Amino acid sequence: MKLIGVDVDGTLVNSKRVITEKTRKALISAMKKGHKVVIVTGRPTAGARNLAEALEFDKYGGLISSFNGGAITDFATGKVLANHEMDHDLAVEMIKLAKDLPLETMVPFRDTVYSPKIGPYTEGEARTLMMKAEEVEDLDQTLDFPVNKILFAADPDLIDEPTSMLKEKFGDLTEQVKSARFYYEVMPRGLSKGNSLLEIAEIFNIDQKDIIAFGDEMNDESMIKAAGIGVAMGNAIEKIKEIADYVTLTNDEDGIAYYLDKFIL
Repeated sequence: MKLIGVDVDGTLVNSKRVITEKTRKALISAMKKGHKVVIVTGRPTAGARNLAEALEFDKYGGLISSFNGGAITDFATGKVLANHEMDHDLAVEMIKLAKDLPLETMVPFRDTVYSPKIGPYTEGEARTLMMKAEEVEDLDQTLDFPVNKILFAADPDLIDEPTSMLKEKFGDLTEQVKSARFYYEVMPRGLSKGNSLLEIAEIFNIDQKDIIAFGDEMNDESMIKAAGIGVAMGNAIEKIKEIADYVTLTNDEDGIAYYLDKFIL
């Protein structure tokens, strides 16, 4: 049995943000042959639901690793196999600090993205994830739910300076990764997509050498390294291609299906 981990944006979905029929069929075929497929994403669990449905996870036992490894869910049963939450006071402190920075702050919980001030990035994120966006101006004072991840956003040419302050102040206490040119994600210490795949492999007694991971961005680095075979998409950033064991076609050329057809199916 192989454990097949697939990132979402730039990997599982094409540039139109849809799973092509060829990629969909290849992943379903892999599950039919007994392999375990997991969507490994920075998105909240609810934000990956439509993708899991498209891949018929309810029928074939697929998993969702959401929040960059913060939660692992068996989609068919809804059972949460693992859940890693951020220290509440630490989350509050970060949200409070970010209010004075030129960043949009997003805290996803269940089917809602909460933000002290909703801007275009928050609106876009909620729309993409098919979740609601709710503005809570005093979120740092009223936060009353568990936090798996905090997402910060700003224009690509403006994001590095304010997020470097988050890195400086909270870098030793959290995991932080730039997941897109305009997104910066902060998770509990020790979390990563790679560690999540290793956690899943342990749950299902799968050897590390039998993990295959597909990705394209810096937040995929850990799983490309952790996998027995790390596969970079043809559209991946150069660093991911350099550390990958194999570079497949782009997400617009069914890169996942190409690899699976060639080596697994």
